[in-house]
Amino acid sequence: MTLQINTRVDSITWPLNQNLTNQEIISQLELTVTENGQLISNDNLSINKKAVNRSEAGVYPVIITAIGSNNEYATKKIQAWVTDKNNVSSNDRPPVRPTPAPQYKTSAQTPSPKKKSKKKGVYIVLGVLVLLIAIIFGISACQAHNDTVQNEQAQSNALNNTNSKLDNLSEQNKQLMQQNKELQNAINNYKQDQNKEELQNQLDQIKNENQQLKNNAANNQALQNQIDQLGSTIDQIKQNPNQADSLLNQMKNNQNEFMQNLNATFQKLVSDFQQLIGK
Repeated sequence: MTLQINTRVDSITWPLNQNLTNQEIISQLELTVTENGQLISNDNLSINKKAVNRSEAGVYPVIITAIGSNNEYATKKIQAWVTDKNNVSSNDRPPVRPTPAPQYKTSAQTPSPKKKSKKKGVYIVLGVLVLLIAIIFGISACQAHNDTVQNEQAQSNALNNTNSKLDNLSEQNKQLMQQNKELQNAINNYKQDQNKEELQNQLDQIKNENQQLKNNAANNQALQNQIDQLGSTIDQIKQNPNQADSLLNQMKNNQNEFMQNLNATFQKLVSDFQQLIGK
């Protein structure tokens, strides 16, 4: 995998009843993103922290998603420890306080009738202890169930967020393919009527659509490269209409390679999320 999310630790400390910004989370984790072994910007990081209940101490999942320059995705799940201690490091954990063992006072030996009363009191204390242990186990089981539900919800939210980005990328790619089709039609019309002025008008219109698409795809470098290539091909055809076929074929060969890489990225993203959610 060429894209990787790296952290020094796998958990963070989250102060009770406070919010943490993405930058504070990145700082605690000492998080970096590498692509092909080289550090890249954290601008395309998505940090899903909806599962964190800031008002209740506990352990909650946080899912981090990074997007590479070629539409490659990487994900990492870390734990957020919500605690009422503000000045603790990311390696610390909320202390587990053991339940103090009951202490029984010894008394001087009493006559036989009082021994029965003492034994009855011991049984009552033991019964109370058993009841308390049962309550503690019940609370722990309930908390574990809540953690599982919140973890599944966080994973679902991360998947929905990624699916939204993929839908947007797919729509932009459809627009690029439509512009390619319009360019091909303009060239075919020029071959038939040799109307250079009409060709120039159609090329100008496609170039305007191309520029709008480029503005909408500002966060996707790989798609922008394909958009730029279409714009460059339009400019070259405007200067040399007779070479339109060869210029168009050259652009299509490059775009076919781009589509293969994009399809591989989609397949890998699906595989990564299936492993993340345990399918």
